[in-house]
Amino acid sequence: MTTPMTPTAARPLPLRAPTPARRLLAAGVVVAAFLLTRGVAQAVTPFIRQDDWPFLLPPDTSGVLPTTYYNVSEGRWLNWAWWAVVGQHGTPTTAALTYAVGYALLVLGMWRALRLSGLRTGPVVEALLGLALFASCVWVQLLYWPGTLTPSVLMAAVAMWLLPWAGRSSVRLGLWLIVGEVSAVLTYPPIGAVLLVFAVVYLREAPWRRLLLCGATWLGAFALGVGVAYTLNWFNYGQFGLQLAKWRRPNPLTSLDALAVNAERWFEAAGTLWAAQWWTLLVGFVGIALGWGDATVRPRLQRLLLAFVLAYGLDAAQTLATGVVTEARGQLWTWLLAVLPVALLLIERHDVDPVSGARRRHHVHRIATVLLTVLAVGGVVTWRADIGAHQATRMQYASIAEAATAHAPGTDAPRIVVYQDPSVRETREGRIMASTLFMAVRQELGGVLPGWCRGWQCGELAARAGSESVIRLANDVVGIVVPAPPDWL
Repeated sequence: MTTPMTPTAARPLPLRAPTPARRLLAAGVVVAAFLLTRGVAQAVTPFIRQDDWPFLLPPDTSGVLPTTYYNVSEGRWLNWAWWAVVGQHGTPTTAALTYAVGYALLVLGMWRALRLSGLRTGPVVEALLGLALFASCVWVQLLYWPGTLTPSVLMAAVAMWLLPWAGRSSVRLGLWLIVGEVSAVLTYPPIGAVLLVFAVVYLREAPWRRLLLCGATWLGAFALGVGVAYTLNWFNYGQFGLQLAKWRRPNPLTSLDALAVNAERWFEAAGTLWAAQWWTLLVGFVGIALGWGDATVRPRLQRLLLAFVLAYGLDAAQTLATGVVTEARGQLWTWLLAVLPVALLLIERHDVDPVSGARRRHHVHRIATVLLTVLAVGGVVTWRADIGAHQATRMQYASIAEAATAHAPGTDAPRIVVYQDPSVRETREGRIMASTLFMAVRQELGGVLPGWCRGWQCGELAARAGSESVIRLANDVVGIVVPAPPDWL
């Protein structure tokens, strides 16, 4: 026998089938969002970050790490399975298109969960809500890893669409949380926090005991996912655990000094995160303040804040234990800290005008509309700037690669050598962009990688680096100068 997990009554939430007009509105908003944010450009002509190539190319491809490296260092076993079955047989474009479809389905699933949780709005406000959900100023930073992250966004989309089914009983919800969180750990762990937050939103005013059980189940599922990753590494590589990459600066919690260092890292990362997203934090605080002062919203807002505390607490615990901080682009829940408190202000109300008998629009709905407008417009602007900057770099590097590899029909392609300023070459930014240029040349040459310059080649390329990017060194040798790292990196 299962126990209902509904908010205020012991019966399941009614699932209201969306009308054709609502379906058309949802589809139209998502299409408009892809156009307004330049998401179409990234989907059709994707910029690929250098560490995404292992999940887009066949095994034993020169110039990229094997996908098994990410199993050992990050526990990405479901990413590896996706690559083995799908990723290695596709192209960057097919991967980016699949990711775009998965993201659209995820947004529609989140939107649907909010509607089924009691939000009732007019078409304009609902369109603003959909656009605000889509245009996350955090999620846009993940678009450049479609090979790696497609399985995570598809998993999240499936989970979000199954949430109304799962929310009908404690057994179903527990299973949903366990499968969803374990899958997140084995693909991209930050997805798990998104699932938890929406589960709490969907449950509305469920008793605190049930919410705490939900949170405990989620934390247990995270531990289970880590255990699965560790066990798979043990069976396959003889190592129970993860071999964290050196660039992540691991610092295991072995002493009080290590605790102090790790705590400092976490606070520094948190400060950097919120400094970059100050305006979303401000909107979130306004939404929280209004919701806390509203008797209708307060119970649901309190439960939502518990989910955010759990998400942030788990992030802090991981840093304190390992010394590794989650990069800002991995804190997917931070955008929801702005959107969802505002969305809760749109809860259906039953205020009736005493004269006309018509339902009155509550004043917080008007404020929520303004806040959603800020989030939607700000999100779109952020997406356009981020994608635009990456697309400009993609076109720059593609143009360099095309010019360097150009040759007359019937003749052999030139041999390409690459030069990079020595002061930049050993930096993280320098390595990333050099690898990006190497892969651009590889695409033009049908799989052949360029090499680094040597001796006199480097001297001549260095002397002419300020004025040219493509320099012919000999009849069959062409040199390329790696541009300075872009500002967005």
